[in-house]
Amino acid sequence: MEGFIPLQVSDEFKGKYFELFYELSKEAFEAAKRESGVRRFMTKKQCCEFIGISFNHLQKLEKLGLPVIELEGKVLLDREDVIKFMCKYKK
Repeated sequence: MEGFIPLQVSDEFKGKYFELFYELSKEAFEAAKRESGVRRFMTKKQCCEFIGISFNHLQKLEKLGLPVIELEGKVLLDREDVIKFMCKYKK
């Protein structure tokens, strides 16, 4: 390959480089997620839209153990809890 200069680096350098790349990628992903309007906590209506189910079906999932957060009269669902719950039923 023309113009190619081999560069030798230590395993420690490679590890730190990949660690830095991973952290930067993770931060960029989280920033993009925040800016896209995707929030971790959802109302029941947002959760229904997220999963693609009716409100009545969401109530059935709650009876099966889908965790909800009740905070001063407001009910929210954690997106991560919803994903974990749904994955338990994956076949």
